[in-house]
Amino acid sequence: MTILERNRQLRVVAELLLVHLPAMLKQDEQALAHDLLAVTGTALREVYDDAQQSAKAWDKRAYDVKADSLRREWDWALGASNYALGLALRADPITPESLTRLRTLIVSELERPARKQIADPARFRGAAQILKSRQK
Repeated sequence: MTILERNRQLRVVAELLLVHLPAMLKQDEQALAHDLLAVTGTALREVYDDAQQSAKAWDKRAYDVKADSLRREWDWALGASNYALGLALRADPITPESLTRLRTLIVSELERPARKQIADPARFRGAAQILKSRQK
């Protein structure tokens, strides 16, 4: 994954958090909100894992300062991922406050997308159940 792909993942996360999840809460679609949070958490985890992998590649080339800088730059993604996945897996309803808390954990500036990349968020239905089954 390149920095461009990481940024694309963050745009998807921004769209989910700023457009689709608030809409699901207004429609009282808690099940789909949990599914979208599962997708959000998974995307953030991929961003974190990729940054760690890139840092290891820099370490192999003896660019320790660059590797450490990359790790520090993306270190927040693990905590945000864990929080999003925790929200997705628990049975409690998702609240606007929990989404606000998740947004504060994300260090990158989230911008509302000018054009939606996700036309139908319902296609992610069942993501939380898949996540639960993988954790058993």
